[in-house]
Order: sequence, then C-alpha cells, then structure tokens
Amino acid sequence: MTDQAAAAERIRRLAADIRASSPAPLQGQGRGLVIVAGGARIFTNAYVLVHMLRHALKSELPVELWYFGQAEVSAAMAALIEPLGVRLVDANPVIAATGANIRDGWQLKSFALLHSGFAEALLLDADQVPVSDPAACFDWPEYVEAGAVFWPDIVDLRRDNAIWPLLGLEAQRAVSLESGQMLVDRRRHAAALWAAVRLNEAAADLYRLIYGDKDTYLLAWQMLGAPYALVPHRPYTDEFMLVQRDFSGNALFQHRTNAKWQYGGEQRKLFGFQHEAACLAAMAELERRWSGHAFTAPDRSLGAREVEQELIAAGEFVLESADEPAFTIRLGEHAEVGSGRAVDRRHWWVEDSGGSHKLVLTGSGRPGYVLERGDDRIWRGQRHRVPIVDVSLYGVAGAEPAALPAPGLVDELLRAGGAFGGPAGVSQQLVDALGLIAAVLPGVRERIATLAGLQTDPIIASRLLDLAERVTPPPPPSRVDRTLKFETGYIRAEIPE
Repeated sequence: MTDQAAAAERIRRLAADIRASSPAPLQGQGRGLVIVAGGARIFTNAYVLVHMLRHALKSELPVELWYFGQAEVSAAMAALIEPLGVRLVDANPVIAATGANIRDGWQLKSFALLHSGFAEALLLDADQVPVSDPAACFDWPEYVEAGAVFWPDIVDLRRDNAIWPLLGLEAQRAVSLESGQMLVDRRRHAAALWAAVRLNEAAADLYRLIYGDKDTYLLAWQMLGAPYALVPHRPYTDEFMLVQRDFSGNALFQHRTNAKWQYGGEQRKLFGFQHEAACLAAMAELERRWSGHAFTAPDRSLGAREVEQELIAAGEFVLESADEPAFTIRLGEHAEVGSGRAVDRRHWWVEDSGGSHKLVLTGSGRPGYVLERGDDRIWRGQRHRVPIVDVSLYGVAGAEPAALPAPGLVDELLRAGGAFGGPAGVSQQLVDALGLIAAVLPGVRERIATLAGLQTDPIIASRLLDLAERVTPPPPPSRVDRTLKFETGYIRAEIPE
C-alpha cells in the first residue's frame, strides 16, 4: 500500500470513529476570549490585542491565553499580561492528562476551545484588532439560535477535493471558514468541538488536503450535522490584512495576517486601519517593560535566588566600564533588565561560584558581563564582548531599598503545577513542594494569597486561597535521645543516632 493510500485509509477509520463516539458534555462558566499565543513573536501581538481591548475598547471580557510551556511564555511575560485580566493556560499538562496528539499552534486552537474554562468562547488569533468590543457578538440573534458563528475565508473548498468522500460527506463547493475568529457555545457543540480536535490530531494526513486547521471546523460541523451561522459577507482584503464583518456588513475584526506587530521594529501602516494609536501605545509600553524574549534563567540554588531578591530590592545600580561613561541599570524581577537594557544585557541572574556568587548579565544567548561581589559589596568583573574590559557595579548613593519581593520560585511552581488552569487542579505534590520551600524561604503563603487577589477569575482566586491555607512548612525533625554504644578493646564511644 502506498503512503497516500495508507493515509486515506487512516482518514476513513477516523471518520468512522468520530461518528461512532459519544463525547462527554462540556461545562464552563461565563463568556470570554480564547487566544493561542505562544512564543515571543505571537505573544507580542497578543499583548497588543489585550491591551487595546482593555484601554481603547473598554472591554471587560475575560481572556484565556494558551501556550506550550515555559519556553513560550516566561514568568516575565506572564507578569505583563496577567494583570490585564488574562488567565494563562499551559497546554502541556492538559495535553498530557488527556493523551491528545497536539503539537503546534494550529492544532492547539481547536484543543483550547474544547478545554476552555468558558461556557461560551470567542477564539481570536493573536494578530487580530477588533473595531469594537467583541462582547456584543454573544448577543447576536444568529449566534443565540445556532450556538456557533463562523466567518468566511476568501477561498472555497472545492467539490473535487478528496476530503469529501474520505470523510463520508457529499462532495460540494463549500465556503471555507477562516479560523482567525470563531464563536462557539461549548455546551451545545461539545461533539463538534471534539470532532474538530480529532481531525486536527490527524494533521499529517489531513493538512495536505486542506489548508491548516481552518477547514477542520467546517468538516467537523458537517460530519455531525451541527448547526452554525455563517456571516454572509466575505472579508475585505489586501495583501496584509483581512477585515471580517458582522451580519450587517460592518467591519469588526482587523486580522493583520501579513502585518503582525514587530517588537523593536517598524510597524506597517495599513490603509483604513482603526485603533492604530492605541496599538502603538501598547507596543511602546511592551518594549519599555520587556526584553522581547521568552527567557527563563538557568537552574540555581535558593541561596543564589535570595541574592537576586536583594538586588531587585536595592533598586538602581551604577555600571562602570573602562571604555564608556557610567550609566544606571535596574535588575528587575523575572531575570529582566529594566533601565539600562542593551543588546548584551537584556537578562540577568545570580549563580553559585565556589562559596561566593556571580552576577551574570546576558543578551544574545551567551554571557555579556560576569561579576563577583566583594566584601565591600561592589560587584567587579569583565564585559565579555570585544573589547573585553573591566567593569564594576555598585548601588546608587542614597537609594532606598524597595520592599523585598516574594520569591519568584513560588510563581514558577504554581504555574508549572497547574494552579492557574488545567483539568488536574492543584495536586498534593504541588502542596508538598511549596511546603518544603516555605520551610526555608519566608512569605510563601503570603505570595500565593497576593496572587489570588490579582485574579479576575473567581475560581482561580478561590483555588489559590485554598492552596495558601494548605501550605504548611514541615515540622523540624524531632531529636532522638537514644545513643548507640560501641565497645572494643581499644575505645568506647557514644554516638548520637
């Protein structure tokens, strides 16, 4: 059997399995936006989208942002976007718990819709800029009647496409769906969403017949005979943007497919684009507060982390080198350099070094500066780019240290342990790990309670408050009063057990 014939047979078996299955009903609470936005490039666009929604459109819709692990969304990125009413969902533990075959962002969109915490979800691509508050979509009569709304693409799925007979569907010329925006009542369309995920799991076979994920929704809904409303207006389009419309024909979603926001670059101006000033303001704030990289510092000891907290609390420092004027630099939370950032000093961390500590500043993947603290609390070392010169770092005279922030390790454990989302909830393993840290670092329970207060999702807030109550440092080991006595012909010793 040829590879093509084997793929066709796998698709037929998949279609039969989808029709024979009865997936469980879906639950959820409220209405919200779902965004898939892993990695620095796509995260940049997601930040602009959410910032613009909150500040320009005054939208109060809660947001879920799905991604693949810490390599795609670092602690610094999380700290930027969570205060905008965003709940971050690491897809990795959810995928592991369900056994799904989801590996890229296209596939993840259907999976995020299936496993979202919302009862009703509007999925938006990260490079979208709505013209008006999209909360109004949930009240459209067409959506209320069908429970799902899709938008047309600029091309159609042809009658002679081989996918129709393989899935047991009548061959037809059908309007392709553009998956940059999809509106679904998850409770009413659990089976169709599950079918879409199954089709996307078969990407290796299906995507060669259709264009990415977008037609999997059309096929899933048709296979199950599920109702949906299709916006009757094709999008306005040019080579850089699709403008999707509402049922009355008014512009609604500006999808910057080939004009994504660029961190540190020149932004493309588009004719007729709305809310440009708000988007550029969001970009300016993002570039001021973030390095533009999904950076996570290497593993280091608790002692090194304590020194990091001291440096963060100290505020600004002066960095001097032999060949350029001294300047101030701020070592911020989550390994981010604040003021004083440059191409070779975007991030920083402290590591152990033979009984002392080294401060490392880095930019492009390798250390840019390495310094060691002396007894006078001045950090001295070298800049590692050419020319290599001696450098020193010391506190600004008269600067008042800030309040010592709680350990960043707590935030990392909460995220990795699924405290902010995922079907597993909070595991006893996470509680035990936090208890061990609470035994050596202060403020663990207080930090969890603080994070709970920052949540817009009441379920997550309640989960964190409960977790804070459960975290108790283990008691110190009890002393054993017994002794073991050893007697030989040469020595008699009593050894504490």
